[in-house]
Amino acid sequence: MSIGVKLQIDGERGWMQVKRRIVDIMANIDNQELDNLLLTEEEERELTQQISMERIKSRAMNRIQEEETMVFKNRKVKKYKASIVIAAAMIMILSTTAFASQYMDSLKQFFGQSASIAEDERSPIQGTDTASGVTMNVEEGVYVGNSGYLVVSFMKEDGMPFPEGASIPLLELKTEQSVNYMVGQQLLDDNKKLVGVFEMDAMNDLEGLKARITADRIMSADNAQAVEGPWNVQFTISPGKQREQSLNLAIDEGKEALSLHTISVSSIGVAIEGKRTDGELDKLPDYTPEVKVIAADGSELKLHASSTSTTKSGFQWLYNLDSKNNLVFLGDMDIKSVSIDGNVTELK
Repeated sequence: MSIGVKLQIDGERGWMQVKRRIVDIMANIDNQELDNLLLTEEEERELTQQISMERIKSRAMNRIQEEETMVFKNRKVKKYKASIVIAAAMIMILSTTAFASQYMDSLKQFFGQSASIAEDERSPIQGTDTASGVTMNVEEGVYVGNSGYLVVSFMKEDGMPFPEGASIPLLELKTEQSVNYMVGQQLLDDNKKLVGVFEMDAMNDLEGLKARITADRIMSADNAQAVEGPWNVQFTISPGKQREQSLNLAIDEGKEALSLHTISVSSIGVAIEGKRTDGELDKLPDYTPEVKVIAADGSELKLHASSTSTTKSGFQWLYNLDSKNNLVFLGDMDIKSVSIDGNVTELK
């Protein structure tokens, strides 16, 4: 059965009624199909800004755990094995483009419902390019220290699915300064959406970095079908909010002597920057300290390093794994301080 809804917003009371009705509709969808949601531009704007996807309940979701296949690109980085929890969610397709683009949270679809990211840490990009009836949308980025994720999606203009196993042979990130990256791809929404997530480690601060994402073609798994590009979107990275402050911590561990000078915290992990003081400036350290994030309620979460990468001033550790090497997202945790080998730094 199809549902047509005309929403009217009249002040705060009207907005609350609209918000409640949308949530109720989405919460109770079972065998119903939401074909047509009629909204004015103002209603689209208010809905996409204010309704939380966390409150929208869809059908029961089976969580599967598998290794994400990543493509390495010019990395001088020690990367540790990580298991990515992927949510196999049945998302209803909404006809209103603005509404759909905001609610189909690609990071949550890609990493799973545990991928909690604070809204003020997201950096929207919304750069698009269309070729052969397929639109590439560079959606957003989220960052910590000199690391971060960039999200790009591909959808057919006619709403039809891509072939099973479709992927992009050359999905690349090009920047004016040195950035090491890996990129993972997944088909989502019953193969109607192909999402790529770039995981970056930069030599320098990402703020203001000019970047370009390019794609050549979309190929079926058996290479029998192809959608020809190219797609090309240029943009400037403008990181969202993160907590960053200075450190003055020395670590002497065996043959390695290290000096730590900066710590950054966001929803995607803890980044710690430092340099070697043992004369081995051209080598990444083998040692990784024990790191815990401490919440305002006193609870603690031990994090494990996912990478050690080169920076202009030395190196950066990125901590965003749990004890089972699953990615950890910190957006729901009210972090008060960070412990590095027992040395506690209060966050401002």
